[in-house]
Amino acid sequence: MRNFIIFCFAFLSFNLNAQEIDKTYYLLGAVDNYSGRNYELKNSDYKGYVLKIKKNETNIINRLEEISGLKFSNFSSETLEDWSSLNSDHYEKEINQFYSFSRAKSSENYNGKLNPEKVLKGTKNQLLSYLLGSFLIHGNIKTENDGGDQYEVYEISVANAQPQFEVLKSILKELGVYIIKEEIWYKTPVTFHVKFSPDSELKTLLDKELAYQNNN
Repeated sequence: MRNFIIFCFAFLSFNLNAQEIDKTYYLLGAVDNYSGRNYELKNSDYKGYVLKIKKNETNIINRLEEISGLKFSNFSSETLEDWSSLNSDHYEKEINQFYSFSRAKSSENYNGKLNPEKVLKGTKNQLLSYLLGSFLIHGNIKTENDGGDQYEVYEISVANAQPQFEVLKSILKELGVYIIKEEIWYKTPVTFHVKFSPDSELKTLLDKELAYQNNN
């Protein structure tokens, strides 16, 4: 009976901790960092811009709405008709503080470079939230072989986003996660891969994010 009570308490504590996702860090982890954070400040579509997701990725959109408490909207631009946008003046301001912005020459486009040091100043819960948001967008599980034995490897892959790659590696180390391998594929685009083995608690959280990649 005593063991059962301890188990229940541990289970409830784990689920409580699992719900304490830092919204800003989770959304920051989900932000597209391909060649930096790019958007047009004078384009009304980008007012309060947080991130964009392909319209057909409905489960990912549902997950981001669940976490943020916000709703996605459509772009008015025809070039972005296949995308939906999450906008919030509050979260835009919160997320942009982790970037250093510069204006592209002869353009109204702005490019932001992620500052790893600012991100890594977060608490462990915030860093975990960043990891979960990144895994929602960029995570996967692969089956690998070792002498005939198969085992699962968790992986996050990002393209043209070395600062995010450095952040993810540092977060995994900070959380005590065993990193199996780091890879950089010098192709077009350049892709960065980190393979790791989560413990049972982190595995449960990552698997939940992965489930939202499976669209109806």
